[in-house]
Amino acid sequence: MKCRFSRAAAMDAGRSSEKDSDIATLVNRATGRRKRCQLFGPHQLRIAGAVLSCVLFLPSPTHSDSKPDHDERVVLELSALGKQGDEIARAREQVLEILQQSNACTVWFKESDPDPAEVFRSLHFELESGPSRIYSKRDPGRGLLFKHPWGAKTSESAGRNSVILLNANGPFFNRTSIVMRQDPGGVLARPSGHLPLAVSSYTGNTPEAQIVILLHELGHITGRLPEDDDSWDGRSSRNTSEVLRHCKTETQAAARNSTRSSN
Repeated sequence: MKCRFSRAAAMDAGRSSEKDSDIATLVNRATGRRKRCQLFGPHQLRIAGAVLSCVLFLPSPTHSDSKPDHDERVVLELSALGKQGDEIARAREQVLEILQQSNACTVWFKESDPDPAEVFRSLHFELESGPSRIYSKRDPGRGLLFKHPWGAKTSESAGRNSVILLNANGPFFNRTSIVMRQDPGGVLARPSGHLPLAVSSYTGNTPEAQIVILLHELGHITGRLPEDDDSWDGRSSRNTSEVLRHCKTETQAAARNSTRSSN
């Protein structure tokens, strides 16, 4: 927008009895005002544009200050679960130790989410009184099969702030279980001794087993692993094997650190 000034004042000044120097002064002042006004319009717009950019792109202090403290919140939730909450808290710290470092396991998870550590940090944990027994049956093509109780479950691709549901009777918290032998039809089952609960090659209720269970569920939450269930089809075991293919070294190192810390 351009600024306009009346020339009548300058003409009246020329017809007045003021000196030429006064006329020149008046004209110079008018000219100066004109220049200042012409410079002020675009300059003011440039300043306004800069301020708008700051508003749009600078982070809001209020939003930053109100960011929830995931660690404090989750620790409080776990403390309400008693001894089992303490076990979850220890395993949670071990998993965070893995995901906060640059290693093959973290790189694998980053293929589905750029910050797997923060996703895991945001998660809630709950307990369910699920199945406790190991079931066995003989398959004509695959021989004697065993199905262990599930350790944990969650929703596929649930993302941040979702829930991991842990089986209070499963391998996260327990080492052994009764084996129930099914007949060939898979209908009747009878007790057939005891066996250690297992998560892949790890005995239940060990640091390795607990870390693998939580990494497995994180794989579902981030969409890194395909969906599985508590069935005989072996998909859950294959997903656990995939986790260990990328995270076995880090799992064993974190478990060793945990053992040394407890001694």
